[in-house]
Formats: sequence, structure tokens, C-alpha cells
Amino acid sequence: MNALVFTEDNNLHITKPNGLRYQFENVDKPNLGFDFDVIVYDNEEFKIEKYDDEMPFDEQERKPLTETERNAIETYIENSEPPPNTSLNNQHIDELARTVYEYLEQQAQQYQFREFFECVYAGREGSNHPFRSDARVVMEYADSLNIIQCQIQDEIIATREDHLREMEYYKNQLPEPISPVISQ
Repeated sequence: MNALVFTEDNNLHITKPNGLRYQFENVDKPNLGFDFDVIVYDNEEFKIEKYDDEMPFDEQERKPLTETERNAIETYIENSEPPPNTSLNNQHIDELARTVYEYLEQQAQQYQFREFFECVYAGREGSNHPFRSDARVVMEYADSLNIIQCQIQDEIIATREDHLREMEYYKNQLPEPISPVISQ
């Protein structure tokens, strides 16, 4: 879904139909052919013609967008070019890396560590940490997760942007954190 948000701080956020998201900070208002200080064209659609810095955002006077304004926004999004080195491939790779990080942290917490770093300390060679075997299980999970991440990343890099799959497809290839087996 296309989206365009221009904030009161002069930040422009754009989402293309293929899911590519990018933003420009501290920029002039896009020339859309109508007056506004803030515009939201996303799940909600409205404009704020005169933004009042003294009022909270939720209390600003919102006006609905007309069909002509929606068409102007769609044309702007269609013609918009992302910043250099911004691509859907890179966006997928970044999102994949965030997911791997979240999974590692979740796995460490499943084994009663506050964060993955503690597992590296507790599970290191020669460690006498009382939970070193649990830490090693988490580190083994990290190894396998990172191998799979590299394979998926190579696939994403080798794929043309217009042939990339939805991000969920790539995330679903990652093994999710597992709960430890507790013996009774």
C-alpha cells in the first residue's frame, strides 16, 4: 500500500506499493497542489492546514482529503525516488537482521539470561559458570540461526527487487526460539 506522511517537523515518510519504505528529514513540503502543514496518507487519511505548535497533535484540526488530493499524493509517491543505497533488498536484509537479534535475545531469556551477551560470557571455553551448558545451548542456536540468516541474505541479494517475496516468507525460514525442556 502506498503511504505518504509529512510531519510537523518537516520529515517526509514514503511507502511504495512494493513495500519499500524511506524517509527524508528536514525537507520542504512536497508540492502537491494544495495547502497543508501536515499530511497523513496511510491507514488514516487527513491533512492539517495550519499546525498549531501550542496544541497536542491529537487536538489539531484535521480535514479529510479530497479525491483530487489523493490523486496528487499517489502521483507524487509514484514519481518519488528513494535516497541513494535504499532498496527493498537492503530493507529486507535489515529487517531480517532485527528479527535474528530479537530471536537471540528471546532464546537467551528462555534460558534465564538477561541478554545474549551473558550467554557468550557464561558459555565460553573454560567457563565454570553454573549455567554454562544452558549458555552453550543458546550459542548453538545462535550459530544455526546465523548460518540460515546468511543463506537467506544471499538469496535476497541475488534476487531482483521486483521478484522479492514478502518479508514474512523470509522470516518464516528462521527457526524460532525454543523453550528449554524442564525435567521433573
